[in-house]
Parts: sequence; structure tokens; C-alpha cells
Amino acid sequence: MKTLSALAIGLFLHFGVSVLAQDKPSDGANESVNGSSSEPSPVKALAAQPIETGAVQAKESQEELVNTGSKPQKRVFGRSDEESYEGKVVVIKVGKKDLVNKQAFKFWRRVIQRVNEESARAVLFDIDTPGGLAFDTAELIMVDMQKIKVPSFAFVNQQALSAGALVAAGTDVIYMHSVSTIGAAAIVSGNGAEIPEVMRAKIESAFNAFVRAVSKSKGRNPDVIRAMMITDEYYDFGDIQVEEGELLSLTADEAVAEFEGKPLLAKGIVDSIEELLDREGLAGVDIVLAEPTGMEKLAYWVAAFSAILILVGIGGAYLEMKTPGFGIGGGISLLAFAVFFFGNYAAGNMAGYGLMLLFLLGVILVVFELFILPGMIVPGVIGAILVIGTLFFAMIDGFAFEDNAVRGWDAAGALDFINRPALNLAIGLLGSTILMMLVMRYLPGAPLFNKLVMSKVLVNGDSTGLDSVSGGTGEHVGLQGVATTDLRPAGKGDFNGRILDVTAVSGFIAEGEEVIVSSEDGLRILVKEIG
Repeated sequence: MKTLSALAIGLFLHFGVSVLAQDKPSDGANESVNGSSSEPSPVKALAAQPIETGAVQAKESQEELVNTGSKPQKRVFGRSDEESYEGKVVVIKVGKKDLVNKQAFKFWRRVIQRVNEESARAVLFDIDTPGGLAFDTAELIMVDMQKIKVPSFAFVNQQALSAGALVAAGTDVIYMHSVSTIGAAAIVSGNGAEIPEVMRAKIESAFNAFVRAVSKSKGRNPDVIRAMMITDEYYDFGDIQVEEGELLSLTADEAVAEFEGKPLLAKGIVDSIEELLDREGLAGVDIVLAEPTGMEKLAYWVAAFSAILILVGIGGAYLEMKTPGFGIGGGISLLAFAVFFFGNYAAGNMAGYGLMLLFLLGVILVVFELFILPGMIVPGVIGAILVIGTLFFAMIDGFAFEDNAVRGWDAAGALDFINRPALNLAIGLLGSTILMMLVMRYLPGAPLFNKLVMSKVLVNGDSTGLDSVSGGTGEHVGLQGVATTDLRPAGKGDFNGRILDVTAVSGFIAEGEEVIVSSEDGLRILVKEIG
């Protein structure tokens, strides 16, 4: 019961602090973004494939993840106030490593949602990247960027290669830095190896479809982006020709060159964001740099290490059940699970108050099964399902889940956001099982552990007369006594005036039956009926 009480107190305080720290959400904050497309993405069926665009292989980078700034708005768990986007130009930096970081895509989605909800004046993607994850970028372009209700601009500063070129293509207007390049967006596998011919044909067909759709919506020549991705054709853009087997990459001057009466790709060449805005009639408009809050950055790290938090939380709870009072094990377990739910919630996953309450209910049922009416089985099974289920769903990407629901469920899309939670849960459960086995095997004899585990008979004169658990010395083996409660399989027995916590080897022994201690492992005293 002490474990249950500790979890209840901890989660209650966690809820209380969270609620007190939050502002009242703005209107529509809990609604999905308007303009969600009901049409399936042409690349969704392949979204589970571990594919990246070619230039992502340029791994050396000196930029940090999404170095983009603004003051905070109240979000989840008491986030600090963010500066309003209303009437301002919102700048989203796409740096060297951003397109290979899935958390960056989550953050950009939230920024785009705020841009629409808070009526920003425009959004500008400041791009300097060698590339990144192809399918995540395709989702960003086909789904999220299509929801933008204000003018969108791309500033290629100074390279938009591979997936970076696709991000630029998803905006309304592209500007180039005077020393910049864009292109080379061929599809390769995550490790840089060649993709099998049939698979490549499927992937290129899907990307070809979304390139046509995006180019048409932005009024661009789809062959320009296609020439950056697909090498099996010859392309002629006036002074620029792309031979079969080659990829198109454009310098600033080439990107703004006229072809068929309009710029080939980019509208102009500028050397700063301010110059770009001046050309677009936005001079003097306030600029706000979008960046993850400190709490969001922490949450992304927490979400990444969810498996370890599950391992530590379960291991701590097990240790707490084997130590007197509320101690180190309970504190570790409380902290681990509180951080687990907090981090996944703040990172945009499905962890929320509802799942946390179901998790607490599951813990209550498990404790009820173990300590109040052992042997009933049903409460324990239901409780275990609730605990495992809530831990799993808490790690699912809420954005990906919403997208799949809006566009229609498909196996590839579902696997895309189920794989990682399932892997984290499996690692956490397996790791905690191994940890518990190690605790049972090695820690009972450790000096520090012996101070925590209920290993010795209470001192003479203690009014309770209780002796809960052996320290693994074998001192109780052979003792005979009487079961003072039903053992289902755990319960208590009286051994010459000493009350011990014991466990029935057979699974059940009725109250009043004579028993003998057959073995002990440091955390349990095992008994069987005499005769």
C-alpha cells in the first residue's frame, strides 16, 4: 500500500503544479488546424521506409538543433510565455542537422499552427542545410506547409540541398543568397547505399507525384524539382541542361535566370532577411525568431529516453515493495514516471491527464491484487494491461496519430508511429525484468541494501512483533508455523511468535494450516504445507 500511496501523492502533486502553472488556453488551442487535407499523401504508403535524401550524408555540422528564437507562450505543464506571432514575420531556421531530427519536425508543426492561430503576417524559412529525412520532409511539405494561411518565403542561406531543396519548393516564394546553391535531391537509403531498382521506382513515383502537386499549387515548373531528384531523363531549361544520369543543382544566378518568361526557380537574390522583406513590401514589420522553449528541449530528450525511464520506474517500484517505509525505491519510481509522462506530454506525444489517471488506476489494481486480495487474478491482469497500455500510448506521436486519422488509416502510416513506442516499451519491460532478477540475486547481501531490506527480526520490545523478510541468510529455512492469513500466494505466518511475510510455493494455503519454510531468496520467504 505504501507504493500506491506514494504514487497517488506524487501524481496528485504533479497534476496540481501543472494546472496552477498553466494559463487558460487560447480559443481554438485544442482544435486541429483548419485546412487539414482529407486526401491521402502520395508518400504516406511508403512513410515507414528508412529513406533519407542524398545530401544528408554530409554529416559534419556545427549548428545546433533549431537555433530559432522567441519568447515563450503558455503550453503544457506551465511553459513560459511565448511572444505572440500576431502581425509579425515568423522566421523558422532550418539548420545543418535539423532535417535529420524528428523532433524538429514536431516543433515546426507547432509553429505553423501558431502562425495560423495568431494571425502572423508571414512565415520565412531560413535554410542552410545539406539535407535530411525524405519522408518526414515530404510530410512537412505536403501536409503542414499546405496549411499555412499567410505568405510563405524561403531564403536559401547558403545551401538548400537534398531535403532542404524540397522545403524551399514548398514555400510561395524563393529567394537566394548571393553565394548559395539549391538542388541535388536524389533519394538514397539511410546509410547512403543504393536502393533496389523496384523500391527506387516506387519511391521516385511517389515523390514525383507530390512534386507535381506542390509545384502546381505554387505556380512553378515541376520539371525543375524533378530534375533535382530523378536521373533517368534529359532536361533542357534553356541555358541549363541536365544530362541523363545527372542531378540538377543551381547557383543563385542560375536559379533566378528566366525560362519561358519567368524565373526558373527563385524570385531574386538578397543578402539578408531584411532585404528580402523589403522587396516583398514587409519592411518595418516586426520579426520573431521561432525557437523551442527550454522546457520543450528538455521534453524532447525525455521522450528519447523513455525506455530507460520505464526501466527505472518499474525497478524502483519493485525495490520499494521490498524495503520498509517510503524510501529510495519509491522516490526513484515516482520521479521516473513523473518525468516520463511530463516529457512525453510536453514533446507532443499522447501522454496526458487521462492516460496518467488510467496508469494510476492500473497501479491501484495491481497493488490490490498483490497485497489486499492476492490470488483473485482479474484485478492484477486488468491493472497490468492498463499500466502497460498507458505507457505505450503515452509515447505515441500525437501529431502523427492525428494525421493518420484525418487521412484514413493505413498499415504503413500506423507502423510509422507505433514502432518506436513499441521498441521503447519492450526495452523498458525487459530491462526492468533483468534489473529485478539482479536485485533478487545479488543485492540482498550488499551492506547498503541490508540496511534497506527488511532482513532482521525487529528489536526486542517492539510492540508489533513483526519480522517481514529474510536477508537471504537462510536463518528461517526449516521453521514451522501457522498461516495467520490466506496465502494467495502471499500472506503472513506465525513462527514461534514471530510474524513473517511469506509466500506459498503451491500458490494457495488456507489460513490456519501448518506450514514450514522451504527456502528464502532474500526478498521472499517460501513456505509449503506440512504433510
